[in-house]
Amino acid sequence: MADWFSNVYKAFILSSVISFIIGMSTEGTASLGAYIAGYSVLTLGIMMILLMLFNKTLTSTQGQGAFQIISTILMTSGPFILMLVYISFILYLIISYQDNINSGNVSPSYYSFSNIGLMLLLIQLYIVYTNITTSKFQSSGQISKVTYSILLLISVLTFICGVILFTILRYFTTDGFISS
Repeated sequence: MADWFSNVYKAFILSSVISFIIGMSTEGTASLGAYIAGYSVLTLGIMMILLMLFNKTLTSTQGQGAFQIISTILMTSGPFILMLVYISFILYLIISYQDNINSGNVSPSYYSFSNIGLMLLLIQLYIVYTNITTSKFQSSGQISKVTYSILLLISVLTFICGVILFTILRYFTTDGFISS
């Protein structure tokens, strides 16, 4: 059962990476659809990882206080929760402003920061994927403290990109005017 479950969330992660590659290599509606599909599938994969981590944490911390359980959950699944929040926020932005994005009524810096955020997310996914395939993660559900810290640092950078994307989409939409 555990092998089947881990294979499914690994497949979700890999299929989201493929969808992101398709999104980067196309333009217009196809690109936006690929990004929406990639973020949606990645959300499912991370939610499955969180489900497994919560299950392992709750079974290993029986009889402990509520504060100890919450701190253990945050220490084992913190980077995954932050990734899920970022992905949900970016999905919200893409879906809410998809008309402006499809029609090209966004600042050129939107595409730059969107690509930067996506690259940072792909780096996170690489780190996560290399760690979830280890036997230590499969048995205990924990990643090393160094990897945990690196993932938190990259999460902060992706959140900064997300806030910049929100600012660009909210306040710097254009009416199609292009200067040559």
